[in-house]
Amino acid sequence: MNKKLRPFIATHPGELIKDELKERNLTQKELSEMTGIKPSVLSETINGKRSVSLNVAIALEKALGIPAEIWMNLQTQYDLDSAQIAEHEKQKETVSITIPISDLNLLREISRKFGWACMF
Repeated sequence: MNKKLRPFIATHPGELIKDELKERNLTQKELSEMTGIKPSVLSETINGKRSVSLNVAIALEKALGIPAEIWMNLQTQYDLDSAQIAEHEKQKETVSITIPISDLNLLREISRKFGWACMF
């Protein structure tokens, strides 16, 4: 059986920009000046509020030496992971079951184990 793995969280490329800044002892302002990316655009990208565009990827490549293709691939993977997570969330369903009163202890144990909400 070929089961496709689904990510638990999606990591925005901005997280990796943040890591690069820290590793290189750079501020956002310095990176903004090096790349020509507006400080507001850079901040929104680093904080995951804006996608890494092709222009930003090229500017990052020139300033940091990390190929634009990597930045674009990271953005694409983030978008795919986000979509898969959203799809999985939509697929969660509610199921109603009826268990005879004689099996009330079983119902309590099942609901405790699986975190189900029960109405008695």
